[in-house]
Amino acid sequence: MEARQTLSLDEIQKHNRPDDCWVAIEEKIWDVTEFLDIHPGGAEAILKYAGNDATQAYNEVHAPGMLEETLAADKFIGDLLPSNDMPPKSTIIEAAAAEASPQPPLLPQHQPSTQAQQPASLPLVYQKPPLHALISAADFQTVASHTLTPKAWAFYSSAATDLITHTQNKALTRRIMFRPRILKDVAHVSTSRTILGCSSSTPFFISPAAMARLAHPSGELALARGAAAEGIVQCISSNASYPLSAIVDAGVTDQPFFLQLYVNSDRAKTAELLRKAASLGIKGVFVTVDAPVPGKREADERIAAEAVVSAISGAVASNDKKGGGMGRLMAQYVEKRLVWQDIAWIKEVSGLPVVLKGVQSAADAVLACEYGAKGVMLSNHGGRSLDGAQPSILVLLELHRICPEIFDKLEIYVDGGFERGSDILKAVALGATAVGVGRPYLYSLTYGEEGVEHLTQVLKDELETSMRLCGITDIDDAHPGLVNTQDIDHLVANGESHDWIRWRPRAKI
Repeated sequence: MEARQTLSLDEIQKHNRPDDCWVAIEEKIWDVTEFLDIHPGGAEAILKYAGNDATQAYNEVHAPGMLEETLAADKFIGDLLPSNDMPPKSTIIEAAAAEASPQPPLLPQHQPSTQAQQPASLPLVYQKPPLHALISAADFQTVASHTLTPKAWAFYSSAATDLITHTQNKALTRRIMFRPRILKDVAHVSTSRTILGCSSSTPFFISPAAMARLAHPSGELALARGAAAEGIVQCISSNASYPLSAIVDAGVTDQPFFLQLYVNSDRAKTAELLRKAASLGIKGVFVTVDAPVPGKREADERIAAEAVVSAISGAVASNDKKGGGMGRLMAQYVEKRLVWQDIAWIKEVSGLPVVLKGVQSAADAVLACEYGAKGVMLSNHGGRSLDGAQPSILVLLELHRICPEIFDKLEIYVDGGFERGSDILKAVALGATAVGVGRPYLYSLTYGEEGVEHLTQVLKDELETSMRLCGITDIDDAHPGLVNTQDIDHLVANGESHDWIRWRPRAKI
């Protein structure tokens, strides 16, 4: 059958069985027969539209370009012939717009009433502020809390159980004080940094965060374009809502990207993704190691999941008896048997430098070096995995206390609660190569690509101001003498031993 033939809907309807299944999406016809058994959402989700136009149902769940990314080229049958029974696409769009913004009905002509009209009691409507009115990352969070859907807000903002780690991430960083030096020429400053061999205009990057399309139709594409405009690096989530190639293509030539990786229990799928990442020019793989299972995020569980599918991992969100937690339901494919020896396999398959994301102790940072990692990311998943895990800033200090030599062997990244340029400067002064910023960038998507750029400019301006006020002109000159950590030093662990607890379990852990 020729690839570019044009068929009517009547002809497509003949292919409506599990052993012969065609669907039309965006006026293109596809043979999805062989895909039924491997569809992450199950065969029934497709068979409901077998032999029919599935465009509306498809677009509610999937990102544009995902179909072309998933199906082989020979599964494309041809184009759908316009039907008299179906209005043109432009008419449908216009009708949807009219429904979303209905005009007030025309009222019959009456004589003016002699009775005074009582003003109706109207609910307060949130007025989204203009982008230029937002001057901090916290401002973006406030806007997102009012404008995202309840489920999207719960998914993005939620953290594990009692939010202890989530809260302390930011709180402990803010307890570190600066020790400014004065009378320095600070007319010109540089925030440029090399991150895993990639040039960046700042010592911070966009941390991986799933399903950015919940905040804006362009999702990760807008993040890529904003990152390109500002010269920063984006780390793409395995659970991104757009295909990896589409995100990379949204950027500019030679734009650096990292890939965050959840290793799939089907190792062949992970190998395929790693090879694809390498072919697309991805510069490094951040392997998530702190979430073999997802944490219990109660705010996310309490609201029914929206039907969404990741374009990279194929993870599907749905609902079950435990709730509607998108994070939990989308993580079912994650490998629970990942061990240290697998790092060598990931390096071999990808040919890329590997960073372990989720290191939370000095002992594991040392092991990461021994097993060939290029770097470690001190992270507790933004407080979304194990509640009660120590804040990332404490882990950074623990490395200095227990294995200071690690800073000469690995690149050290950190994330979790870094929402100010001054927070970022503190981490860099304490030896961090760069800082990941996650949730604020998701919230910035409430303004699309321009929001991504504006947030980056806000953080960069705060960082430059903090540098000048501390008396340094180059981010590479930041050093521990600029900060006073004594308010939290007593919280830094000494390692595996305890000063006075001598009890040991009988069974070796």
